[in-house]
Amino acid sequence: MALLLELYLGHLLGDFVLQPGWLVAAKRDKVWGLLVHVVVIGLCTAIILGGALAQLWNIVLLAMAAHIVIEVITVRIRATNRVSGLSVFLIDQGLHVVSLVALVAIGAQLVDIDTTDGMALSLGVPALALACAVVAVGFMGAIVGHETVNVFGPMSKRRVLLPFDMQRVLGMLERISALLLAVLVGPVFMLAAFAPRVIYIWRRSADDRAYHMIIAATGLVVAAAGWLFVAMLTLASVGY
Repeated sequence: MALLLELYLGHLLGDFVLQPGWLVAAKRDKVWGLLVHVVVIGLCTAIILGGALAQLWNIVLLAMAAHIVIEVITVRIRATNRVSGLSVFLIDQGLHVVSLVALVAIGAQLVDIDTTDGMALSLGVPALALACAVVAVGFMGAIVGHETVNVFGPMSKRRVLLPFDMQRVLGMLERISALLLAVLVGPVFMLAAFAPRVIYIWRRSADDRAYHMIIAATGLVVAAAGWLFVAMLTLASVGY
């Protein structure tokens, strides 16, 4: 489980934290954009694996190769314009998770995966799960909200690429705060993180209210999923 979380954390860092909008656009129609993105994925994964890299360097290469294949598939699906951006995103991330599970199965044949260390430190499964959840809820959650607005939101709020602006930063802080409240205090307290947004939109236009309600709703779902992810893996690690 630790190796899977380490690989997933590397994926999250490369796919969301270190993938700006210009690189998202570049990888969709330029080979160099895809190659730069995949190299970033490989570097993030290598750093996360830390001391285990000497034994798992081939897993890093396989992760990069799998990422290229999945990106080519999803870029071609997106180009057909027959599937919504939200559906493409879910397909993309589902394929990445499946590929990482397959890589863990391969890694189990090479080393004792229960003793691999993340970032050259002995991080337990709960800590790794929380790290993955924070990054996913904060950064991936922004894309989930963006694609959901593009499907269900008002036309005036739909955009091809999501800019990294103050509104996006505040949304990230909102979702991460909700996750941490759920983990540290209790799941019901995550609602408090969205109270400022609800107050803010009280007197806004209809389009603004619809947009912010979608962002808040998707943020709540993403934060709840992150909390459930951490809770389940923590319980599993204790039982193990």
